[in-house]
Amino acid sequence: MHTERSAPVTIVGAAIIAAGRVLACARSDPPQVAGMWEFPGGKVEPGESEVAALVRECAEELGVRVEVGERVGADIPMADGRFVLKVYAARILGDDLPQPLEHAELRWLAADELDSVPWLPADAPIVAALPPLLNGS
Repeated sequence: MHTERSAPVTIVGAAIIAAGRVLACARSDPPQVAGMWEFPGGKVEPGESEVAALVRECAEELGVRVEVGERVGADIPMADGRFVLKVYAARILGDDLPQPLEHAELRWLAADELDSVPWLPADAPIVAALPPLLNGS
């Protein structure tokens, strides 16, 4: 008899795009990933939609309101399948300016600058899918 694995926890990320650039965020912790770059986001809480989680996380991490758009890239399994990362394109509403409330640093990167920072491995496939979105915006 085998035990059923529970469904993976969904992690959502926002590829926030403005003027042909995407917002990259440097992790400040935990120590093993400090200095690595990621898209803002986090865990979807029970009873919360992926979009609602992303709106909440962007407010908590960056102090901005966002409008969530289309998915970017495929689902990315993480931590031996215990988590799945889903990234969405997003744009900042109004004239909100992102603040590094939970990150060490923020940078806006154009398509030709995406390789200028060390991305977390889970985010790398999303980074690879971004140039058409950036060049088209």
